[in-house]
Amino acid sequence: MEAKLQEYRRLRRRKELIERTKAKLASSKEKLINFLVPSVFRDMGVERNEDEVLLMEEEEPPKRFQPLQTEYPNDIASETSELESFEEESNESWRYYIIKWSLIAIIWLSLYIYFLQLQFGAVFFVISLLVGIYLNTRTRPKKKGEVSAYSVFNEDCVSIDGTLKAEELQRQMLYGMGGMNML
Repeated sequence: MEAKLQEYRRLRRRKELIERTKAKLASSKEKLINFLVPSVFRDMGVERNEDEVLLMEEEEPPKRFQPLQTEYPNDIASETSELESFEEESNESWRYYIIKWSLIAIIWLSLYIYFLQLQFGAVFFVISLLVGIYLNTRTRPKKKGEVSAYSVFNEDCVSIDGTLKAEELQRQMLYGMGGMNML
């Protein structure tokens, strides 16, 4: 029982640390965006009346961490698996993407011009294409329960929706798009 209690406390501390880290990342991202993007672009198309501005200026008191409410100790395992599958949230604003990709493009273009001066422009271009291909493929392991696009890697060789199989193609060729034999 003591070991389960210690595991629960470790899980609670870990979850609290993750929440604090998320909050710090969000605030630093907002500070960076507010620093880099002029206020004219930030407030573009946003009209607020005074009541909304006053409500927005009021700060909420910091929330205290409340322990997880679990009825059974077996729930700890499900919480642990939840934390292991923790990924960065992808609900970032359009301003962040504009700034990010603009900086990447400027850096890449300046490096490309530099390598053109060294007469290694083609080599830099090919290597940057290969790096781009590598970075756009997933290198992390598959999540639990996630299906692969290749049915041979799935449990019981189950294919994803929309996959064209040989049996379905044959059925459509023999019986038409409805796929039913009326004879």
